[in-house]
Amino acid sequence: MAITDVPPAHCPPWLVPAHTVLLSIGVLFWDATYLLMTRRAMSTKSYGMPLLALAINLSWELVTVLFVCETMLDTIGFFFWLFLDIGIVYTTVRFGPRDWEGTSPFVGRNIGWILGIMTAVAFVGNYTFTMWWLSEPGIGFGNKQGKWWRGIEGIDSSELTFWTAGVAQVVLSAGSIAMLVVRGHSGGTSYAIWFSRFMGTVFGLVLDNLLMWWYWPDGYIWLVHPFAVFLWGTSIACDMVYPFILYQIRRSEMQLPDGSPRRGDGSSMSVSDKKTR
Repeated sequence: MAITDVPPAHCPPWLVPAHTVLLSIGVLFWDATYLLMTRRAMSTKSYGMPLLALAINLSWELVTVLFVCETMLDTIGFFFWLFLDIGIVYTTVRFGPRDWEGTSPFVGRNIGWILGIMTAVAFVGNYTFTMWWLSEPGIGFGNKQGKWWRGIEGIDSSELTFWTAGVAQVVLSAGSIAMLVVRGHSGGTSYAIWFSRFMGTVFGLVLDNLLMWWYWPDGYIWLVHPFAVFLWGTSIACDMVYPFILYQIRRSEMQLPDGSPRRGDGSSMSVSDKKTR
């Protein structure tokens, strides 16, 4: 990642350390997001991350820690994320059947298998893209001078990480809105989770790279590529809209005796929910 970059002479000496600080802040917000999401899922008996987003995220973290990380700091960070994923996967498999019973019982009954298959397919996609990117220097946009990966100049792991993380992020941001609207309740999510996730994106995907682009435009020109702008722009737009939708959902939802929220009109309630009520 950028920690091994060697910026040109005109760049200030504090550039890479400042990027590392911004990225670290983003990482801490994502750590908090995973913990809050697991806690909220347990208390509301409803998982918090869309299935496709979770599958892509798991595969991205696995591929990155196995094939891309080169410093101990990066490796520890990604291993810790994978550890925190255990809670998210557990709550998804445990509470997924209940969430899907009113819309697609088949998905609910087989949610573990479905998540596993989706993760495997996403892993193959992430792996093949990553191996192609790392196969030779010069792949990507902009000047690759000063970009180092495992002793080879010209391989830009920062750009690689942006593209793979950017796709995962836009799927999560858009999918979170879709899941909230379809469910009609706030199970597995909260304002704190939204804020932490939003800040993780702002600091860890946008501001850190934006700082590098400002002082080193040749090396980070990919950040303003139209597709890159689409990825981080759409993610931020979805995250900015999300709390307003969450507010409306929370106003209309009902609370079951066990503390779990459900759609206010009861249309998505499962048989077990109706018995509980």
